[in-house]
Amino acid sequence: MSSTSSPPITLTQNAHRPDGGGTKGDVVQVKANFFAIKELPVETVWHYDVSITPELPPARARKLWKEIEKLEELAKTKTAFDGRCNAYAAAELNFGKAQGITRKVILPDGTPSKSAVAAVPPSGKQGQKQGQKKGHVKKDSPVQDPPGPKQKTANEFMVKISRVARIDLEELHRFIRKEGPVTPACFTAIQALNIVMSHKVFSEMVSTGRAAFNPDNAQNLGGGVEKWDGIFQSIRPGQGKLFANIDIASAAFIKGGNAAAVIPEVVGARRAEEIPRTGLRHKDIDRVRRLLKGCNFTVTHRGAEFKKRFKIDSISVKPAENISFEQTLNNGSKKEITIPQYYMTAYNYRLRYPHLPCIGVRGKDGATLYFPAEVCVITQGQKYTKKLDPEQTAQMIKGTCMRPQQRAAKIMSNIAKLKFESNEYMQAFNLEVDKEMAVVPARVLEAPKILYASNATCVPEFGGWKLDKRRKMYAGSKLQSWGVLVYESEEKFGKTIVEAFLRDLTSTLIENGMEVPRRNPPIMYAQGNQVEHNVDAMWSTIQRTCGSPPQMILVVLPDVCPTYSFIKTYCETSQNGRMTQCVLSYKIKKPNNKQYCGMLGLKINTKLGGVNNVLPEGTIPFYTSAPTMVIGADVTHPAPGETSRSSVCAVVGSMDKFAFKYSGRLQLQEGRVEIIDRLKYLVHELLVSFNEINKRYPQRILFYRDGVSEGQYAEVMAKEVAAVKEACRHINPKYNPPVTFCIVKKRHHARFFPLAPNGADPSGNCLAGTVVDKVITHPTEFDFYLQSHGGLQGTSRPTLYHVISDENKFTSDQIQALTYRLCHTYSRCPKSVSIVPAVYYAHLLAYRARHYQGSDFLDTSSSVSGSSSSSANGPAFQIANGIKNRMYFV
Repeated sequence: MSSTSSPPITLTQNAHRPDGGGTKGDVVQVKANFFAIKELPVETVWHYDVSITPELPPARARKLWKEIEKLEELAKTKTAFDGRCNAYAAAELNFGKAQGITRKVILPDGTPSKSAVAAVPPSGKQGQKQGQKKGHVKKDSPVQDPPGPKQKTANEFMVKISRVARIDLEELHRFIRKEGPVTPACFTAIQALNIVMSHKVFSEMVSTGRAAFNPDNAQNLGGGVEKWDGIFQSIRPGQGKLFANIDIASAAFIKGGNAAAVIPEVVGARRAEEIPRTGLRHKDIDRVRRLLKGCNFTVTHRGAEFKKRFKIDSISVKPAENISFEQTLNNGSKKEITIPQYYMTAYNYRLRYPHLPCIGVRGKDGATLYFPAEVCVITQGQKYTKKLDPEQTAQMIKGTCMRPQQRAAKIMSNIAKLKFESNEYMQAFNLEVDKEMAVVPARVLEAPKILYASNATCVPEFGGWKLDKRRKMYAGSKLQSWGVLVYESEEKFGKTIVEAFLRDLTSTLIENGMEVPRRNPPIMYAQGNQVEHNVDAMWSTIQRTCGSPPQMILVVLPDVCPTYSFIKTYCETSQNGRMTQCVLSYKIKKPNNKQYCGMLGLKINTKLGGVNNVLPEGTIPFYTSAPTMVIGADVTHPAPGETSRSSVCAVVGSMDKFAFKYSGRLQLQEGRVEIIDRLKYLVHELLVSFNEINKRYPQRILFYRDGVSEGQYAEVMAKEVAAVKEACRHINPKYNPPVTFCIVKKRHHARFFPLAPNGADPSGNCLAGTVVDKVITHPTEFDFYLQSHGGLQGTSRPTLYHVISDENKFTSDQIQALTYRLCHTYSRCPKSVSIVPAVYYAHLLAYRARHYQGSDFLDTSSSVSGSSSSSANGPAFQIANGIKNRMYFV
């Protein structure tokens, strides 16, 4: 019988790395915060399902696990637990012939029985529920329930542990050695090893995601929020081995401690005594409610052994001393009593801060029970999930900004703190992690020349170049019909200030290559807050004064405020569209601010259809040798707690031969859904616009997609890549341009540190153009890290590009060089940016849509038409036809 060779193994459904990696560029070595796992651990991992009744949050479940490990069946085998429902052991647990066990486990944490809660019911005047009789008192009335702690009782839980699977690590071995495909068993094995590595630190610290935090050296961010430092750790597959990716982490947490100390800080006071005796204002109560609602707390008036946790449901509008209720006495009579009086009678405790609001808890019958702020202790370690305000954000950035050498040292100190070598769970799995960072080969790609008008060129240094009046914009636009709308009072911000700025601005625009026939445009001061009236009046004034269709309104705003959102929404989604450029008043007060005017000029020229600079012919041959479209896509989701808002999908496509001009399309879809539901229609619109502008359809498409996690790659392949192909077939069944689809990831923890001084820029970071595609990248798939920008402050984060589909048949060198060079075509600054501009523009467009929704400045309870989930599967706003193919979003 003749033998036949077996077909080659399909190692991945995604694009396979086409070669051994790139070769172009100067070869260097860098350190990466990846620590090699010296050898693959035990050959078999046993997976168990853990069910705890009643359910517990992960932090308490991990505490209970310490008691579970004392069970006879687990005592001899170290078993790692994820805090939810999965446990992993290196040896089979001793269940005998059974597939699992069910045991009662006690967590002796001093929590009292539920009947031991004494609180204040709501008065008829404060928080009374509809249909509730005034003065209704619960069974646990203040008089019936004597002061002092109840007897300590234990929590009992039913724990069921069942065997799920025996995980053979041979599939993971083969995947790492490039001898077999990545399978579900590989992902399960890596998940198991991650849990083994993190079990101990997650049990000792506050965990969130793949990071663990502690309050040591917490930094106050203001408003009742503080920054905690932590450790991130994750096992990643590399080429030939596994790595532990270790990094520092930072997150915002709600301040723990007595509520009487936290509440003043939220409202900008230093201590409770500074709060007016009349109580907090309504807007301050709202601030406290937004911060604390949903937080856990304990109380102090019941004694040290009373450890029951409560969850904050509300904050009282009135201070404690103004909240009263009718108390039913033992003889059946009723008495009106205030909260301070109640605490004095029931606990012999005189409130120190009766002017502070009370903290409300939802009772069993739906009524609200109130506790004075000073007897409440906010539980430490509760993550702040809402958006930080600008001041808090600035403090967070300042606190996390760390030069590369400092960050590397901090990572190494974290390695020492983790004590992997003495971790008994890792020892049970023979999981040994190298103590030194991996040294990996890298290359520094050559920066492209930047081309201006009249063939003037410059070469970027360290990822940037300067604006120079000797180099004119490649295609300067003509600004002749425009005006200035000022949202400041004329008394405070007179015309002389505006006129002085206009002289600087227009002279700079002309120096840089624009035409400005009208250097003294009409100036108008806004009347009231009616945006539509002010914009319409300004538009009419420009038409009348300049004698030609208006091109742009320059809007002067006092600060970042809701007016910005209203202006952008009205001007960009109504009538035929009005182009605007907003500036802040404090910026234009500065005399001779040529740098600011220069940067502003880049945006103005782009919005008016000009081209600031391009890459010389032959620099990006894939793009220029045939009509090509570069597409960028992003989905932004509502902030935590905004349950009624939709997610915003933004897709942009290049429209010219320089990859400089982009057109964008927006759509709303169901909140927190990442896959773009109607991508086919958005891409179709961009293809039609490309044809209208260029009189032909693109012959090639390069699609950069941001924000997709690894677990969603298969769904992206099945839905989004297919949607792009469908959009093409919708043009013509025979129209089938090759499509390359590349995932763009910034949310990762890979960092590179130069080994030699000549491999570093002035900030100490790796040089712009540093690319890594070996050792720590995917064993078989087509991915690479690219640090395309120069360092400014802190440690630069490279971008991970992962090609999942490649019909254009790129080599590693080709896609890396093209991506890096495209990063030099961003319109808003003379720099190479950190992500490919198509994705950057998609970010800007999605953020602009948030302004249309009102969510960046308005309270979460308010919205504009179409921002609710009722219109989640289609556009709730349409960009005006006059500007939809222009770059209004820059």
